[in-house]
Amino acid sequence: MWWLYLIMLHSSAILQLIKVNLVESIISISTHCPGLQLSDLRGCFQITDASIISISTHCTGLQSLHLDGCDQITDASIISISTHCTGLQSLHLENCKKISDASIISISEKCIGLKKLDVSYTRITDASLIAIAKNCTGLQYLCASRCDGLSSNKLRNEFKSVSELRAALLSIYPFLPI
Repeated sequence: MWWLYLIMLHSSAILQLIKVNLVESIISISTHCPGLQLSDLRGCFQITDASIISISTHCTGLQSLHLDGCDQITDASIISISTHCTGLQSLHLENCKKISDASIISISEKCIGLKKLDVSYTRITDASLIAIAKNCTGLQYLCASRCDGLSSNKLRNEFKSVSELRAALLSIYPFLPI
């Protein structure tokens, strides 16, 4: 039997769902917890765009989102997050194989306060990293390992600041205006 675990702290500010099998549960929770700030859905393989779009439209104060391994999530979810949750500070998309440049460029343009981003094993290209380097000046951590769409092993790496990312990009694109 699947279980739904909730951790509610600070007036419904944190939500952790483990082994969720009902998308409707997440939609219901998001509509009743508009103050949600952290959502950890790591490994919830049944999560769909409908769930994430519901979280983004009802929980606009979301600051941290973990979707590692949620392989049904597409760009539609992440673009909705970037549109409605502009205060997002941490986003983990490791192994979300349907995520592309459209998502990450949108996040970089609308969530400029982003501090942590993991896009490992996604379909992003150099265009995403260039957008992040231009727009997310306060970035403190970026992981882009195992992204086959990146042009160089120098970019398939972990970066501890936006300046490290910029240095790697400039070593490949010396005239890049970042």
